[in-house]
Amino acid sequence: MSVFPQSSADSPQKSVSGPSAPGVFDRIVLAVDEDTDETVAETAVALAAAHDATLDVLSVVRMWSTVDNWDAAVERREASAERALDVAGEIAAGSGVEVRKRLRYGTPAEEIGLYAEGNEADIVVAGEPSRGRLGRLFSGRATMGDVRRAVSMPVMTVPSV
Repeated sequence: MSVFPQSSADSPQKSVSGPSAPGVFDRIVLAVDEDTDETVAETAVALAAAHDATLDVLSVVRMWSTVDNWDAAVERREASAERALDVAGEIAAGSGVEVRKRLRYGTPAEEIGLYAEGNEADIVVAGEPSRGRLGRLFSGRATMGDVRRAVSMPVMTVPSV
C-alpha cells in the first residue's frame, strides 16, 4: 500500500492503493518471446525492484487453430517460449524480485491482455520490435499496438539495442 500526502501539511494522510493509484506498480507483466532483447527484461526487473512489485514473466506460444496440432512446429515454438522465460528468470535471479514464469497458448496480444487483466497487473512491459514497418506487416507476431488495445493499463515498450 502506498501513501500520498494531501496538499496541506496539517491534513491527515490519504491511503491509495491498487491500480487506481497512478505510478504505483504492485504487479508487472513482462511479455517475452524468443526475440526479446535482454535489455527489456533488465528494465522490467529494475522497475519491479524499484516498486517492490511482483514480476510475472509471460510468454505466449502462437497457435493457429486451423492448422496447428501438437506437432513438431508447436513443440519448437513452445521450446523457444520456455527459453525466453528462462532467460528472463536468470536476469531476475538475485535481484530480490518475486518472479512468476507463465506460459500460455493462443494469439499473443489477446493472451497478454487476458493474463494482465485477469491478474490485475498495473503495467505491461514488452520489447518494441526492431524490424521495419514492412517486416511487422508481414510477420505473424503481435505488434505493440495490438497489445495496447488488449489491455486497460499502461504498456511500456523498451527498444532493442
